[in-house]
Amino acid sequence: MTEPDGKTVLLLRNLKDAGCDTAMTEQFLAYEREKKTQAQRRLLLRQRNSLLRAVHENQERIDCLDFLLYSVEGKIKTAKGEK
Repeated sequence: MTEPDGKTVLLLRNLKDAGCDTAMTEQFLAYEREKKTQAQRRLLLRQRNSLLRAVHENQERIDCLDFLLYSVEGKIKTAKGEK
């Protein structure tokens, strides 16, 4: 087996940093060998959409926590006699 060149190493690192699992990475590289750039694009868009869904779900959780913190902090201020 040959060592990957610098370009391939950077590509692998980028795919890993983007949260691509081994199967997705292998599929991306297979598309690269087959010069199927549209298929690569679809694969990357699917990963992007997955990550974006996770961001939105976590934003909703953060919003809920912010509301709870606001409520608790209001109770603390009331207990201290603050306005």
